[in-house]
Amino acid sequence: MKYTNIGSLAGILILIFLAACAAAQDDPLNPMQDIKKTMGDEIFSPGQQDQLGNATPVIMGKNLPGSIANSEPSQPKARLLSPTSTWSLNLLDSLERSVALQMYQSNDVVFGKGTIVVGSSLQNATATGTVTGNKLNLDVLSDDLTLFHLSLTMNGKSLSGDYHGYSIRYVPWKGIAMGKIN
Repeated sequence: MKYTNIGSLAGILILIFLAACAAAQDDPLNPMQDIKKTMGDEIFSPGQQDQLGNATPVIMGKNLPGSIANSEPSQPKARLLSPTSTWSLNLLDSLERSVALQMYQSNDVVFGKGTIVVGSSLQNATATGTVTGNKLNLDVLSDDLTLFHLSLTMNGKSLSGDYHGYSIRYVPWKGIAMGKIN
């Protein structure tokens, strides 16, 4: 009698498992069904190769001969600045800081290094940022791990805006930033 109950229980569990598998194949929330609908059945069929026998990448959801990506190299974006330039910035809050940076630009990214002077103290600094239109977001980090996060507007070779200062020794603060590109 014990073996009949175990056999019946095993049979019921197998039936439940098979029913769940069958239901999962038609389940609209099944990720594989969603992929098949989006990509088409050809993604699951083997043998998608180009004329040289290499696997054909999926482009725009279909493996079609007319769906070849542009193979021409992209043209570099126009530089906003010369490849290298010197930036002079004054950061004003309760203290006055002078920043001199040798900056470089690659597409919309600017980066460089220089010095920051606070009173009679001189420290090395690094800078990195992005340019979007006439807006410049620039981070300047000094050797003592003081971060100046600047939001500037570029008008010709003039820079102006505000900044937030962050330090491991002081509470965050705000200030005004002005400068020029030489």
